[in-house]
This record gives sequence, structure tokens and C-alpha cells, in this order.
Amino acid sequence: METRTIVPAVILLTVLLFASISLLQAQDRLPVFVGLQPGYTAEPFYSENELDINVVPLLAQFPVSKRVDLRAVTLVNYQIGGEENGISDIGMQIVLPVFFKKKEKTRSLSGGFYAGPVVGIGRNLLNDHNTLILAVEPGYQFPAKKSFSIALGLQLGATYFDYFNQANVWRNHFGFKVNIGFWANKSK
Repeated sequence: METRTIVPAVILLTVLLFASISLLQAQDRLPVFVGLQPGYTAEPFYSENELDINVVPLLAQFPVSKRVDLRAVTLVNYQIGGEENGISDIGMQIVLPVFFKKKEKTRSLSGGFYAGPVVGIGRNLLNDHNTLILAVEPGYQFPAKKSFSIALGLQLGATYFDYFNQANVWRNHFGFKVNIGFWANKSK
């Protein structure tokens, strides 16, 4: 798949994600955490001073039960410091934070310690491969101050690199995640 096909597809998926969340908000008064997950990637096989910066780190999270939320994060990495600079990865990551403390109502704001499975998919345009991330994320969602909240998480797992012109490989996946945003449509 070429860049000119992938970029519109990711934009369309992002728009559909946020549109569906808006519909959920309007119908059920379901709180939605909307924000950013700024971050960078520096793989062990990158050359010195090479890294990717997520330039579209949008995230949306909403409760699906009294313990479980669904979080989606967009990924559009811009690579700097390598042989080529430019958009390197495009994809999305889904996390299901399972909170240790059960809420009284599903529509209450989520907070506290959690752990959950992580699945990420992506397409690397510079290095000609697809990626699949399988990990677990333990973390902590700070209680909301009015609407503002922060969540800190640590991802531990593996990434599968599906190369087009060489042997496929599994590599360790490690990431520190910071989610900064606001709870929209929260109950009064």
C-alpha cells in the first residue's frame, strides 16, 4: 500500500473514531477522555541520534464497564536523524485499561491503578514493514481535577516486524506512556 493511500485511510479511521465517540456522548452522557499521548520511539536497531516523534498523538478513552475502559491512540511518526527524514510509521494502538477498583456506575470517571492488554498495528513507510505490538500496560489514571487528568503507563511486551524484503523478527517492546487530556461529557 502506498503512502498516498495509507495517510487518507488513517485520517478516515481517526475521524470515524472521534465521530463514533461523539455519538456515544450525545446518546448516553458517557464520559470520554480526549487528549494527547506525546511520545517518541528509539528502536535498538536505529542508528545513533535517530528517533521517531509521534506528530499526531491523539487519544480517546471511554468506559465500557465499571472496571474496563477502551483507549485508542493514533500514530503518525516523523523520523529524524536517520538516512531519511520523513513520515515513517502510520498506525493505531488500542488499550483496554482494567481498573483495580470497581466504580459504582459505568458512566463515572475512571481513575486509579490499572493494567490492560495493548494491541498496536502500523505500517513503516521508510523501512518497508508492518508492525504488530502485543503488550501489557500497567499504569495509574490520576483523579480528574474538574475535567483535566493525566495517566501514566508502562508498556512491556513484543513487536513483530513483518518485513517485505527480509526475514521477519520479534523484538522487545518497552514504552513509557503519558496521557494528558480532559474528560468531556462528564456527569454533573
